Amino acid sequence: QPADENDMDEEEETTERQIYPYQEQANQLAKRQLKSGSTYSPEEEDGENEEDESDRSPFSSTICVNYRHLHSYDTDLAEAIEGEYVRFEPYLRRASKEFVLGIHPALDRANNNSGGGGMMKEGSIITSYFVAIYNCSTVIPVRALRTGTIGRFSAISGTVTRTSDVRPELLVGSFRCKKCGLVAPDIPQQYHLTRPPLCRNPRCQNRNPSEFHLEIGGSGTNRAQDDEENPNSGGGGGSEFVDWQRLRVQENADEIPPGSMPRTVDVIVRNEMV
Repeated sequence: QPADENDMDEEEETTERQIYPYQEQANQLAKRQLKSGSTYSPEEEDGENEEDESDRSPFSSTICVNYRHLHSYDTDLAEAIEGEYVRFEPYLRRASKEFVLGIHPALDRANNNSGGGGMMKEGSIITSYFVAIYNCSTVIPVRALRTGTIGRFSAISGTVTRTSDVRPELLVGSFRCKKCGLVAPDIPQQYHLTRPPLCRNPRCQNRNPSEFHLEIGGSGTNRAQDDEENPNSGGGGGSEFVDWQRLRVQENADEIPPGSMPRTVDVIVRNEMV
């Protein structure tokens, strides 16, 4: 009896240790967003400076997930994500958003109060959350990359030899029809500029992609003014951009076969990974 109880206690402690880092990350993300948003009270800052110094994190919209924790929690889920990461990545982002907002409903209320555009942070609007998976079970060299790794979750080892300038990349676009003024919101971008194929207005039926204008503004105030000026706009938020950078990664010196030239691969990093 006592031995069984001790085993159960150890299992519960192990589960708590695995869940705790992600709850702590959600707490830090919420604290940073509420602190930078208008809903944060300056009085709450007193007495938290020491805690902020110890819990300082560079991320404000990214949850870092240990792959070994994921594999120990659900082996089938971990293998599915590893085999078809591109397919499951949108669902991971949605789950991370629900996880953070479930722990901190104040973020959701602040999002609604800002007109549905998300939290304000340093002049920008946080509307999406991201997942960064680390500690992969296998790390492959650059020379071992083949077409079979396309779409999979893979980890490579190499040396960064060159970096490009940081540029904005369109993540979700809102397009306004030039003929009727109706907005087509939340168009996900698939590796290139993706415009609506058809206007939502049944009376317009605009099928010319060049006749859709990209909406840049995204604040709730600007959207409210636009809706008042153009009642037929159909609402919808502005477009969402993230940082984008290209890295040149060269294989490690100890992995180069004798008499061969080192191979390189271009790696794209986005959002807070830049």
